[in-house]
Amino acid sequence: MITGEAGAGKSVLARAFVAEFNRSRTEAEPVPVLLALGDWGRQEPFRDWVVRHLVRDYGSTSAHAAQLMDLGLVLPVLDGLDELDEPGVPLPESRAQQVLDALTGYRSGLEPVPVVLTCRTDLYDVLEASGRPMLDAARVEIDPVEAQEAVRFLAMRQDAVHREGAWRPVLDELRAHPQGVLARSLSTPWRLVAMATAYEQVNDPRELLGARTEQEITDRMFARFIHASVRAVDEEAGYSPERVHAWLHQLALRLQARGGGANTLVLPELARSPGALWARVLYVVTVGLLTLVTLRTFLPDAPQGSLGWGFVLLVVGITVMALMCLRPGGIRLLPHAAMGLPPWRSPLWAVAAKTALTGRSRWGVLVLSVLPTLVLWRTLAPEWLGGMADWTMASAILPTLMLYAGLVAGQVLDAAVIGPSGWPRGGALVALVLLCPAGVLLGLSLRAGLGLGTALPPLVLFGLLYCALCGDTVMYLCWLLVHLRRVPFRLSRFLDRCHAAGLIRITGGVYQFRHREFQEWLARHPVPLTRPTAPARDSATARTP
Repeated sequence: MITGEAGAGKSVLARAFVAEFNRSRTEAEPVPVLLALGDWGRQEPFRDWVVRHLVRDYGSTSAHAAQLMDLGLVLPVLDGLDELDEPGVPLPESRAQQVLDALTGYRSGLEPVPVVLTCRTDLYDVLEASGRPMLDAARVEIDPVEAQEAVRFLAMRQDAVHREGAWRPVLDELRAHPQGVLARSLSTPWRLVAMATAYEQVNDPRELLGARTEQEITDRMFARFIHASVRAVDEEAGYSPERVHAWLHQLALRLQARGGGANTLVLPELARSPGALWARVLYVVTVGLLTLVTLRTFLPDAPQGSLGWGFVLLVVGITVMALMCLRPGGIRLLPHAAMGLPPWRSPLWAVAAKTALTGRSRWGVLVLSVLPTLVLWRTLAPEWLGGMADWTMASAILPTLMLYAGLVAGQVLDAAVIGPSGWPRGGALVALVLLCPAGVLLGLSLRAGLGLGTALPPLVLFGLLYCALCGDTVMYLCWLLVHLRRVPFRLSRFLDRCHAAGLIRITGGVYQFRHREFQEWLARHPVPLTRPTAPARDSATARTP
């Protein structure tokens, strides 16, 4: 058990534990995996919940993840026990108490299975006093940051010394009143870092001295925190602090609407959230129109008999597979493990290619390469060797095969290594794989003088097939279109920039706000409270060029 006050660094300590344990663990020891408790359902067994996250966040298959759990090779590091319940929920009915009960019963034979859990001190004290704490657990308590430690930290921050006139009253207040409002507000590492970020280079920290309550200090500090974080990272990308605040507010509201302490942004699941009904309706309408257009254009010219009925059944089957994506656990033709791709210029591509050609999946790669090789041979080989020697067709087919090879290579990488932004890139690459042959058919039809009417049916059929293969991607695009004025269309790029600015953190294949307190504050404040200030540097201590 890791306990501490809100913002004491429980999540940071859990992350540090995962990193250090992975660095020193032996082959026989379990692998620590950091998991957020926010979406654990009341009726879902703990083992099944961990397996679901290994599949969703780390690109594992269900069978492999279940085998790892049964062999005791996964060490769950569970973050956020205190974020599961709304205020006022009776303790016997709380999800936090049910989590402790489930973990107490999580055993291998007669021995308890190791887990690491984080929780606020006050809540865990209540859970312990209830007589049903987590048994056989050692407890690590994180102490508050004392005023003299806060002074030392702020004095050491880069550039703080070059604004002594602005910072001196703040440091003097901390020294003179170590139990005052300001000292209590900065008693956690999270708030201390947020305050230093908000005021060390821009804004005037002396405005905090006039605050009478900790909440007032928090409001002023967080309003400056976004502006100061965005100022050095995202303004050149066209993201003003006001727009960043408004977009993050909308995302915080989405998490708040899900309830149950939700604190993870999973891009494929945005369209399945409670407030995304119109996105799902738009997806159903899209699939329905593609199906109707496909049948309307093919059936008049289709041959009568079993072949025509076979085509109808094929289209209906593809439509059903596309609609199955509306369910969170629906059957997918292309699993999420094959949908996470690194950035286009990332060195991970070299790792993926080497792993695909030399790892355990090399035989599968060889088998999958047989058909593309035969297609290339048929296209490029001269006629006396059984080919067509059609270089025009080869130049059109070759990009499709290269994109397909990228998908095969990329799926050997773990989603956690790639990050949550790799999932939209995977959907885009699948679209290109299908778009290339569709473009070839369109070009051949136009060159033969057949017109767009002849090329339209294959294009519509490819679109319907894409919905069946990557329905999550299409649903995500529908969600973005419905919320176009509330969030940026390139949402994953925006969240990656927020991660670089320190506003968002990444855990496996999901995004999270930097801290739950920051998320809740954003949900309550649709616009910044005050305009940022940028006091001039003291001339006596200004840095010389």
